[in-house]
Amino acid sequence: MNVLDWILLAIRWAHALGAVAWVGGGIFYLMVLRPAFQRRDPGQETHRAIGEEFRGLVNTAIVVLIVTGAILTASRLTLDTVTLPYVAVLVIKVTLALYMMAVMRFRRHRRAGAGVPHDVGRLARVREVLTGPTALLVIGVIIFGLADVLGYLFENSLAG
Repeated sequence: MNVLDWILLAIRWAHALGAVAWVGGGIFYLMVLRPAFQRRDPGQETHRAIGEEFRGLVNTAIVVLIVTGAILTASRLTLDTVTLPYVAVLVIKVTLALYMMAVMRFRRHRRAGAGVPHDVGRLARVREVLTGPTALLVIGVIIFGLADVLGYLFENSLAG
């Protein structure tokens, strides 16, 4: 391995860590924090503090994912062995990731007035389902799966 290979390996590692931090944090929130808060409400101040800390983690993860993702994409797309299925899966993965990032950004601004009340229209409820924490977690898990599909497609293109 040459120096460039080691650098790309470090970039891949940073990319994976950013994704794990974001999706892992979402899993922890949905499966541990939210149920614990539903049983015993520690108060708004605690909720706010946790939200601010997690927001910092997500912001860092987004920057890391964008920078490392751009480098890794350029690295892979410049190879002759890249196939059309690889590019198609990559486009889907990047689109879902950008959707997650946009939702996180706009979700912060929407939260100023709290959550969606139960008596609002159907469209507002659909929007909440498509942009809520559970939807983002599901999309994050799908993105993880697509990363494995990309690895498989890339390895196959090298072998064949």
